[in-house]
Amino acid sequence: MNILKLFLYSLFAASCLSLVLCEKAVITAQGAAATGEGGKVATMPEQCRLGKTSTETIGWRWKPGTQVKVYYLKGNFSEAEAGAFSRAITNWNQALREINSQIVFVISGERESVATNNASLTVLRGIPRVTKRVGETRFHALSNGVVRLTVTINPVVTDLSALQSLLTHELGHSLGLADCYKCRRGTTAMSAFKSNNQGNDVYEPSACDKYVVAAGYADDSNAQARLVALEQR
Repeated sequence: MNILKLFLYSLFAASCLSLVLCEKAVITAQGAAATGEGGKVATMPEQCRLGKTSTETIGWRWKPGTQVKVYYLKGNFSEAEAGAFSRAITNWNQALREINSQIVFVISGERESVATNNASLTVLRGIPRVTKRVGETRFHALSNGVVRLTVTINPVVTDLSALQSLLTHELGHSLGLADCYKCRRGTTAMSAFKSNNQGNDVYEPSACDKYVVAAGYADDSNAQARLVALEQR
């Protein structure tokens, strides 16, 4: 009889633990990050295969609730090129609303110099540190707590669709998405470019990209704090 009571108590305790865990941020059935009651843990969408059609996370992402001001370095881009970037930003904002990440990219116009304010991202023309790359995102973390990003676009990229694809890719890095050079083109924003002016055939976050971003925000970690410590060394 005591054994039966012990078994029932263990079962009750496990059920209570499950209920507590459900109160944390989870992935909803639609691939969205949600909190509180009613959240359903989703499996990865069927089309998502790690390393084939879906990327993985890196150790940094904007904190939930961050409004990221996106600037363009003055004189670096034409009106049409800025329009291509705006489409990439708009598409990411739509995806971020869907997954309830509480991140918003705010288009903030041109600047004479690279922004130094917190939660800023400056897009500029230049040669990435690895010269064969078409784009590069650099994280800058200062001792006063300011975290800002620069996105360098190689001058060889001039096609408007390629520019939209490229900024979609680089914004993905700021949200915790890693490169996936082995992923098939057209499946994730994080796959490789075909050539300088032929992107990866992805112009907005894929279902797999949204799932991975949502999973990163549902994971209660302080990866950002770790990155800041590393950058300051």
